[in-house]
Amino acid sequence: MSYDTVALVAQEPDLATVARVLEHIAPGLWLQPRTDSGLLELRDDRGSLLAAVEPGLALGSRQEIGRLLGPEQQDAAPAPCWWVETRARPDAAGRRIADDVARTLTARLGGTAWTSGQADTTFRAQTPHPAADQVTDHAVLVTQDRPVVPWSSWLADAMVRCGRERILQLRTPASSRLTLSAWTAVTASAGMWVVHDGDGGHFDGVTGLPLSWEEHRGFVRHMPGPPERRAAEATGGVPHGPVPAFLQPPPPGTHLEVRLSTVHPAGEEPRLGRGVEILAEYLSGPPPAAWGPHEPATRAWDPALMLASARHHAPGRLLLHFAGPWELGRPYVGRIGLTWANGALSEEVTLLMGLEQGGEAALSALPEAVRALGEADVLDTLWARHRTGRSDTTHEPAWRAPGSALGFAVGPRRVRLVGLPATENGPLPGTPFGPPEHRSVWYPTLGDVDEPRRALKALRTQWEHLAAHAGKGPPRRTTDEQ
Repeated sequence: MSYDTVALVAQEPDLATVARVLEHIAPGLWLQPRTDSGLLELRDDRGSLLAAVEPGLALGSRQEIGRLLGPEQQDAAPAPCWWVETRARPDAAGRRIADDVARTLTARLGGTAWTSGQADTTFRAQTPHPAADQVTDHAVLVTQDRPVVPWSSWLADAMVRCGRERILQLRTPASSRLTLSAWTAVTASAGMWVVHDGDGGHFDGVTGLPLSWEEHRGFVRHMPGPPERRAAEATGGVPHGPVPAFLQPPPPGTHLEVRLSTVHPAGEEPRLGRGVEILAEYLSGPPPAAWGPHEPATRAWDPALMLASARHHAPGRLLLHFAGPWELGRPYVGRIGLTWANGALSEEVTLLMGLEQGGEAALSALPEAVRALGEADVLDTLWARHRTGRSDTTHEPAWRAPGSALGFAVGPRRVRLVGLPATENGPLPGTPFGPPEHRSVWYPTLGDVDEPRRALKALRTQWEHLAAHAGKGPPRRTTDEQ
């Protein structure tokens, strides 16, 4: 696995300060700045990369420390706080450099340090990126030994620098968990969560299927064949179907997932982030604490600054990440996808909330959240579902039952497109909000919530009914809905 350290310091560690620290602790090594990413690389006299340091990130919310490194680190961290992360080659020389960087920075600037788990050099090779352990013809392998693995700038940069034609394979021990953003990034586009079982074997953290390493393809799954073929084949010690380690009891708690689509019309000032604020208010209580392009989310919640960032990236698509305050209300995290088209801004929000077993209060608040979203003109469509999951919103490499759809909603713009008669008369009864000229409708699954396939079929039938009256076909099914 990788060897990482995080120095949580009380004074700003600017580039010059970090460079002086590196020159002090490793005077015989080459210090090489990377102008494209701001990383400082340390190389030995043969040019081999020993470690890379990401200069300090000012934390707009201390809650991110607790979410990603644990409450003990949050309690020990200074205020204000800067996050300085070092990724080292997982051998004795690399670990020594990483430890020295964290120790020296905290001694000079005040603060505390966090260290990842034991390093593992099994798959480590010389690669073009400090975060990558192997780069094959078809995959980029990154190993992480952390209790919670975030979607860091390291992972994002490794994907870009090593080629988008390669899939990301993230290797962790079985004790690691992924944040929503890391889970989504790794499992999208045919990526893979590679879980080390502790005995030299590996399995897929999403399907539980056993994995093996191939030189050109990276890790590959052992797909189970039909029963008659399985009975006739010699397995060679490789199990058919999910490995036993994956089939442990599901985690206690519930994940409530809400997907909100908002179209901010051209010519109007976009109310970016307002939908997230309303969902947070009705489902959890406190507003979001932090946002950023990666994790940790380093910037305090600021919709105006988020909009400025979206305009700076226009017309390209921008993906942002956010998190709620970890010690208030129900924990939640999310992603915001922003796309410009003909002057209009489309905002796609995914909010994941962790609930203790049951969580009926949050589920019952969904209709009122829909009403408030419609009144604020930030609702185009909304889909909600729930499934078994840890109440801290992280994902474990363990089997979970399929999620159950809770319902969907349409806002005033879509109701006008469809027409009031169609929204009020369909196969699934809806709950209307607002006057006819500004109507939103919530379509719950009613008694089908405990029958996932039946619930989803009922919702899709109603959606197709609305789409037919609008002269449009139903939307493409997302991976999670299939």
